[in-house]
Amino acid sequence: MEFGSSNKRSRDDFEQDQGFGGSLGPTHAREHHQHPHQHLHPNPSSTSSLYESKRQRIDPAQELINNVCKDIRRLGENPNVAAQVDDVNYISNPIVAEFEKIDTLRNAILSTIYAIIVEQPHKINAISNMVFICNAKNFVIAKYVIEYLHTKIQILLDSVNGVVDVSHEKREDAGVFNNIKSILKFLSVLSPIIDDYAIINVYSQFLQFAIDLQTQTGQEKRNGIAQEIFYNTLVAMPYLLSNDKSEEVKGHLNDLIELAGKFPIVEPETNKLIQPFDSKMDNLDIPYTPKKLVDLILPSLKALQTNDWELKLFLDFEPFLEPIIKNALENNAVAKEIVKHKLPQFSLPTFDKVQAYKSKHKESIDNVWKQNLRLLFQVYNQNTEFETVPPIETYTGLFFKDLAFDILTNLSFNKNEASIQLSVLDLFFDSDLFAPLGTSIDQLTMIDADNKSGENDPPLSTWKIEDVAVESILTMIFQLPRTLHREIYYYTVLIACCKESPESMAPVFGRAIRYFYANLQTLDYELKIRFLDWMTTQISNFEFSWKWEEWVKDSQQYSQLKYHPKKNFIKNLIAKEIRLSNKKRIRESFVDVIDGNVVNFEEFYQYLDISMFANAKDYILSYDSALYGDLAEIKDLLSSLYDEKQALLLAKSNPSYQEEIFFNFTNPRLPLHATGLRTYEFIMSHHKSNKDFSELYKSILDDVNKLNEEASQSLGGNNGETKETEETRETDETEATKETDETDKTKQQQQQQQQQQQSQHLEALIPEPVKFAINLIMQSYCYIGSRSIYSEVSILSRDADKLKYLSGQPIEPKTTAPVSLVEGETEFENLDLTEEDVQNRQNWIIDSIFRIWVHQPQVVFLILENLIEFGVIKPEFLLAKAFKSNLIIDNVSCMESVNRILENSKPAVLKQGIAVLFKTIVARLNELELGVDEIVNIDELDSSNAERVDKQWLFYEYLGLLKSYFRKFIKQQDFDENGGSDGAAANDEEANKDFIENIKSIFNDIQNIPTRINILSWFSELEV
Repeated sequence: MEFGSSNKRSRDDFEQDQGFGGSLGPTHAREHHQHPHQHLHPNPSSTSSLYESKRQRIDPAQELINNVCKDIRRLGENPNVAAQVDDVNYISNPIVAEFEKIDTLRNAILSTIYAIIVEQPHKINAISNMVFICNAKNFVIAKYVIEYLHTKIQILLDSVNGVVDVSHEKREDAGVFNNIKSILKFLSVLSPIIDDYAIINVYSQFLQFAIDLQTQTGQEKRNGIAQEIFYNTLVAMPYLLSNDKSEEVKGHLNDLIELAGKFPIVEPETNKLIQPFDSKMDNLDIPYTPKKLVDLILPSLKALQTNDWELKLFLDFEPFLEPIIKNALENNAVAKEIVKHKLPQFSLPTFDKVQAYKSKHKESIDNVWKQNLRLLFQVYNQNTEFETVPPIETYTGLFFKDLAFDILTNLSFNKNEASIQLSVLDLFFDSDLFAPLGTSIDQLTMIDADNKSGENDPPLSTWKIEDVAVESILTMIFQLPRTLHREIYYYTVLIACCKESPESMAPVFGRAIRYFYANLQTLDYELKIRFLDWMTTQISNFEFSWKWEEWVKDSQQYSQLKYHPKKNFIKNLIAKEIRLSNKKRIRESFVDVIDGNVVNFEEFYQYLDISMFANAKDYILSYDSALYGDLAEIKDLLSSLYDEKQALLLAKSNPSYQEEIFFNFTNPRLPLHATGLRTYEFIMSHHKSNKDFSELYKSILDDVNKLNEEASQSLGGNNGETKETEETRETDETEATKETDETDKTKQQQQQQQQQQQSQHLEALIPEPVKFAINLIMQSYCYIGSRSIYSEVSILSRDADKLKYLSGQPIEPKTTAPVSLVEGETEFENLDLTEEDVQNRQNWIIDSIFRIWVHQPQVVFLILENLIEFGVIKPEFLLAKAFKSNLIIDNVSCMESVNRILENSKPAVLKQGIAVLFKTIVARLNELELGVDEIVNIDELDSSNAERVDKQWLFYEYLGLLKSYFRKFIKQQDFDENGGSDGAAANDEEANKDFIENIKSIFNDIQNIPTRINILSWFSELEV
């Protein structure tokens, strides 16, 4: 079978399709490159040229620099190798002519070369062609380049030694040793013009350095930087073969392989914490066992060695370069032979400096190596009989992974460029490596069959560059314990890749999504959340399009379960999509055309109700009726009001979130509606004083108490007052005797009239007056600000001190406020609250937010996060609420909120929060009562055991959550509260040890013994 189209496309194909416009590249060099002297001396007789020169006032030298550097950046992007070399030859002319004359040009060229080597290492061979040609025309240029890069490496090494400061480095830099790797690759490609194979000595130096570092560290402990240097050195070595396939260079490679064999690879006893898949204590089979980079690189090179270093990877430029170089040497008045340049060895940092080294940038591959093992994530070679990506056990597979990782990391400042470079990665290497862009799996299946039958001789490739790009990005997304950059960066790169070539990329994404969904039951808990985020972002950028029919069967099969990973994923995916759009739009996406008929997938309509609890009506009626005393008449009325509201919503095609709110306090058919209206109007008003708010609060309690008195007399019961309410009334009576002015009399008369009106309505016996008051106030705030989350936060922020008074939190004096405001404001009186009173108030505030926004969980948690930030409530109360009804497992908005709260906490608060979190999870595991001595098994679901199976899945979801938090906040967290100062370092270390021991003691309370043993084994990985 033959390919239907050429595999080679130009970068311009992508830019033109996407409207990027594209800058002029080397193929257009002749159109905008004049001779340098023409730039410097424009024709004075040309009126138009003079006008343009005056109008634009562009410095000719700067224009030359811009054009040359632009062309250098685009080298290699022409799919025609002969034309590519011709372009390089042409743009070398102004470089050769002006390199030694214009300092700014020389500096710009050198820095551009270095930037491309680091940010776009797949262009290394293309850039080397320019250096070869320039060396033949003027060897000084190549001498400058090699010396410049040698100096770069030494500066990077000196920064580890503390000799120089590289804090000015770009934020995107992947780290000292990762950047050195890219420079070594480039110098290896330049080996034909480096004297006496000096690059081999450099490789030997770095390999021996890695060996010494690990040896000094010892046989029991892994040295991450040593492993990185070992891997980086080996992955760069085959670049020596790109321009030199002589027996001499192969001999040098053999010597290096022998030296590399002396490197001791130290493996930790366990690496459970960073495994992407979890067998649930051998309940399930994982799709594959991830492999470590450091274990793969040397065997892959030995495989090349066995094959006499045959590597069909790099483009063969020699037939096109040789005539140009020969001609240049013939016309060179200074040197008729290729000039070679020296490459000295390096001054390496000491062992202690390397041990102390930590990149200042979190987005550093060096830090990843130092802190954790590097596992490779696999997606595409799992479900097909043939390979669609080069196997990671081969050098080619590692080669492309390495390039993609560096592109993603060092081009993070430009996601569009990163996506383009990943999409055209195959342009820079042998044309037979990959199938044409867009080749389908069906076509590849036919190719594979023809390969096996011998019809294709030689066999054709089934590798897809799209798969290589996407799998590399997914590896970065699903990297544990954390991603180098925020996940959204990788999501947007994937989206950009898909938009550049939707027809070829969409099926690739579909296969990846199906792979992850199929393995949700074993996928690490945190990675399930990342998968959920990625898919949400992905399909929301493509009209919410997905083949929902593929999940109908699972939704039906797990209908009786609440915590099965697939059921939970479907529900939370739809909830997140609704957050980004609306219910009507998402409902319309549950449709497809099957056999010419439009089919609505009604199975998913159940998930359109994203309320916090399964039956929002029952929750609301139960909650509200309890506020009013659980009287049957009240409950019936609330039910009637709810049904009326739902009827109004059903009449709307797409009701807003604000319209869904069920706010009752001002309803004239309910008791205390006048009090509710007065509270609503008070909050709507601006510039109300603390005294006014305090009086409002006490007036609400007065109204409730009077209503209770009337109701108790009518019902023959007691007044149901709390101790706090009695104290409040006594205080009010005392104050009333002191305040006899006309304003107070008027207020009392108004309150009496309101109570008379309220007595005409249903009677109620309110059991918790303070709880009622807090709900009235907080729900009124939320209802008033319900237009948007900004409005909610704005009004809550405005009255933060008033809400602190309500919640029992201390109010800090406003020392920075204007004098007039401070003097004109009165302090709140002390309510003399007990610890239990404060706890109740905090929980009632949280409950009130849950109640008013029950239909929109995300809004609930965003409001509560802001109340924590304002100091109104403490985070531990929200953490406790998150575990009631297992919300943290069931509701993705809850988990996202808890994560944000923890991540934004100060070290001391974080320690406390983590301890509370772990204690609660351990308690939940024990409450499930799934045995003590035996591993908790996950039974096959049948018609009779749904409740037990759901508990089993809940057990392992909590266990996955516990691992996720342990990995994130124990293994990776620095609890240094003193900024690393020398005087406090010892105290911090001791405090951290105590904290770890406290966590161990919490885990020792786990009743299931196999689970406890499994969890305690995590502590052995803290030093890996």
